Amino acid sequence: MKLKYFIAGIGFFTFLGLNNAFATNFSGLKVEGDCSIVTTFTVNVAKKPEIGTYLAGPTGMTLYYLENETDNNIKCKNEVCLSKWPIFYEKELSIPRMLKSKDFKVFKRPDGKLQISYDNKPLYYFEGDKKPGDTFGNNLKTPVGIWHIIKVKIPMSQE
Repeated sequence: MKLKYFIAGIGFFTFLGLNNAFATNFSGLKVEGDCSIVTTFTVNVAKKPEIGTYLAGPTGMTLYYLENETDNNIKCKNEVCLSKWPIFYEKELSIPRMLKSKDFKVFKRPDGKLQISYDNKPLYYFEGDKKPGDTFGNNLKTPVGIWHIIKVKIPMSQE
């Protein structure tokens, strides 16, 4: 995996929470209801008032992890699980400067596929999310365990 680390010239979170009229004119910013997502990276930061800030993929779709699953202990491995929770992998990873590259890792799953993890938590999408800003998989109990969004803390100076 090649990591591309971008430094935005203007504060990343300056644009979150703007009204729709301005936001739709700013390249890369999507506003879906109460959710703001900047989608110029392969891993993005999204924000919803009821959830806070969390990770999203390149199209703004929410990223999840399975409770008690790590890079070395994969629990979502059968076809049924993977059809509902597709793995997250990008050949070149680019992240906003508020995230740390050392927190991301590419690893090989038992099935041989590559996947990206954040803080040793393998990342997945949820098939029940249909548009950017959907978080229907958060705290969802399934036969393999409980799924959560990847919450991130952003320093106040970058919000």
